[in-house]
Amino acid sequence: MFSRSSSSSSSVRTHHGNAPAGARRRSRHAALIALALLPVACSDMGPSNGAPSDVPEGDTTEAAQALALPFDIDPRKSLLVTETDVVGAFTLEEVLQQLIDQAGASATTTPLTLFRQLMNTQRPGSSDPNNIGPNCDDEPPNAGDLEPVDDPPVGLPPLAPEEKTQTGSINGWPVFCPRTADDIDSDPFADPGSDSAYMATTLANRFDLAPPDGAHCGEYRIVFAKRSGITNGLNRNFIIFEAQLPNPNPSQGRLGCLPVVQFWLDQSSPAKSPATRAAELRDFYFDGLSGFEPVVHIDHYGPEGGQIRTNEFVRPGGLPLTSWTLRQFETAHAGPTGGWLLVVPSFVSDNPAGKLFTSASGDPRVTSFQGTFFPGVVERLAAADDINRFAYGAAVPSEHEAGESLMIPLHNNYLNKFTTAPTAFRNGIQAKLTAMGSGLTPEQIVGRAQSLACAGCHEPVDVDNQFFKTTLDENGQPVPDLNDPESPLDVGLPSNPLRTLGFTHTSEQTEPVDETTTRQRFRISKMLSDVFLPFREKVMEEFLLDHPVLGFEKPGAWTSPQAELSVHTGRVVEGIASLQVKTPASFNEVVSPTFSAAGLTIGDKVTVDLFVSPEQPSPSWGNLEVLISIPSAGISNEWAGNVALASIAQGSFQRIQFASLPTATKNALIAGATDVKLQFNFNVTSNKGPYYLDNVRFED
Repeated sequence: MFSRSSSSSSSVRTHHGNAPAGARRRSRHAALIALALLPVACSDMGPSNGAPSDVPEGDTTEAAQALALPFDIDPRKSLLVTETDVVGAFTLEEVLQQLIDQAGASATTTPLTLFRQLMNTQRPGSSDPNNIGPNCDDEPPNAGDLEPVDDPPVGLPPLAPEEKTQTGSINGWPVFCPRTADDIDSDPFADPGSDSAYMATTLANRFDLAPPDGAHCGEYRIVFAKRSGITNGLNRNFIIFEAQLPNPNPSQGRLGCLPVVQFWLDQSSPAKSPATRAAELRDFYFDGLSGFEPVVHIDHYGPEGGQIRTNEFVRPGGLPLTSWTLRQFETAHAGPTGGWLLVVPSFVSDNPAGKLFTSASGDPRVTSFQGTFFPGVVERLAAADDINRFAYGAAVPSEHEAGESLMIPLHNNYLNKFTTAPTAFRNGIQAKLTAMGSGLTPEQIVGRAQSLACAGCHEPVDVDNQFFKTTLDENGQPVPDLNDPESPLDVGLPSNPLRTLGFTHTSEQTEPVDETTTRQRFRISKMLSDVFLPFREKVMEEFLLDHPVLGFEKPGAWTSPQAELSVHTGRVVEGIASLQVKTPASFNEVVSPTFSAAGLTIGDKVTVDLFVSPEQPSPSWGNLEVLISIPSAGISNEWAGNVALASIAQGSFQRIQFASLPTATKNALIAGATDVKLQFNFNVTSNKGPYYLDNVRFED
């Protein structure tokens, strides 16, 4: 296909303007039609897991951040902005023009030609008169990877040949070709009110995607929706610019991103008008905060991070089962003086191909995935008890990433590919779950993987591709239960994921901002409003208020000469990480860096949340003790209490309090001592656990 190019440091900104199979299929088809006709991008899902890394040597003294926010975080202002009079300040044309100018390509490229080049990637080379970039059939698919596609139900238009067989490939995996044919030669900029035009519907703050080590500051997204989707549920398309914003001070970890988080917090200020917020958001996206690159930048959309994605439901002539797909792209250029810019297809990140979950395959990619990669991520997938914290915990190898993400038909339905037979793959997953004392099933682990894929996020379905749970009608026949807010996808939580807006989480449709105004905003899914946004708000608030050392948010900050330490983003009480402690020795000391007590709430007992793994072999032997040092107060390794592990419930975080601190120690903390250090000592059975620590504090 296309070779990736070098990066640029340019920051130019320009302004331009369960039932019988037949019954299940019938239910599925009916549900599909109902969903497709709702013109309402998983532009906005997906927790992330950051890998541990060391912090720089030097002063690790940390002061507590603000004790209170100046005003409450409004999720619809500081996390997901959809008000029409705010997002209306953003245009697709201006975004494309900024990328063109940064690439030094304005002499040869316009927003229209770049838009058509992007859409042209979904046309076969044989029918491409433009010849300005890659086509979807540049690389033919492997015959062994192809899957048949059923004809649609009676009453729906028949499929064209290219919609029944994938004729192209991306990253070695089949893709349907062509796609979005009606958009390829359209002009979305000629008439802003036409069906061909695109409108901004969403600005998304994804600081929650910033890894614990602060390697970057998360993603900041703009969603553009084709206006035809306002009235036509069979002609919808979303283009989502998902920029990964670099941390200009990575040595500071996530604290280097503090100005960005403060900027988004300030968007909740009651004093800011919609016009003020729109202007500030434009500056953030197109100019950048002081010391930061602009969000809209050619190097923020791949290949080193970030991406452009499309969520396509475009076939005005009818509704085939293959009509919905999600694809990923990245920018390719030669730098600010190179004079060219392309948007080229890429594999879809964190979307393993469906075939990798099948059995009885001699494909070496399947062998590698089932034998090495997936067994290695079972523990991380199983550890989280919150869908927001689901993650692989390791990068999916690029050879395993699919070229597109589909849920219609069953191409990317991992559960449908996964067998209930006792295969080596299934047995291996179960062995991992048994070893860690988990009550989850292999199907639930695969379901969690499915929920991380674009298709599983956009429309969570079960093994049979059911979009709805089923109920029985008056004749005792299974029918979709349209009133149940949950999807049928079982991921091993007390409740299943909520349904989406029908393949999307954001919408072309609007609703009043509130009862007191005529202002409008674009609708969002219940999954976003009730599940994802509260989590992201918590991440943001805890970052602003909590202590990075005592919250174990900073990889490498705590050290041990015996134990193996790493941050863990699955089992967490507060913030984005806990400290995972593996104990190769029977005595393991875990030591904090020096920190400041200034600004902390001080009680008379060290308190911590402790997770003792269910596989702990000898809970009747062992204890955890804590020591405290404050050299400026003449306190060195002062014993502050211990607890017997036999008293700790296993398999969940438990609040642990140690002995009361001496008055002199408490007074030194209240005075704001800046040289405090804690040491936790695990006296335990060696090579067992792991244990997890989170949220150290001083409480009465």
